[in-house]
Amino acid sequence: MKCSHCQTENTKKNGHTHYGKQNYYCHSCNRQFVEGGQDWFVKPSDKVLIDKLLLERISLSGICRVCDVSGQWLLGYIKELYGNLPNDLNADAVLPDIASYLSDRMDEEIGRIEVIKKIQLHLNNT
Repeated sequence: MKCSHCQTENTKKNGHTHYGKQNYYCHSCNRQFVEGGQDWFVKPSDKVLIDKLLLERISLSGICRVCDVSGQWLLGYIKELYGNLPNDLNADAVLPDIASYLSDRMDEEIGRIEVIKKIQLHLNNT
């Protein structure tokens, strides 16, 4: 009996389902499956599409319809994606000194205003 996921023959019988069908266990990928059962695995190409749709902020129900996945699977997949993110997202936990920050921003703004005044003076003189 070949595994429906990894296609190896390293399987054994593993009891019966509640419907009475023979259940199998694959030693290679540690999955259970039923002979002739539906393949519930989402292909990697579909996962790439789902990632793109999530970035485009498409509704979850829309993604389920387009990619033919269940809402429960999609929520589990999103939870897995967020679980792989770092906790800090590379953000600084320490705020900068407010006085030096405001001073730097004020210096930048004064520099912009001086450039605008020079341009206006030049335009007025020509």
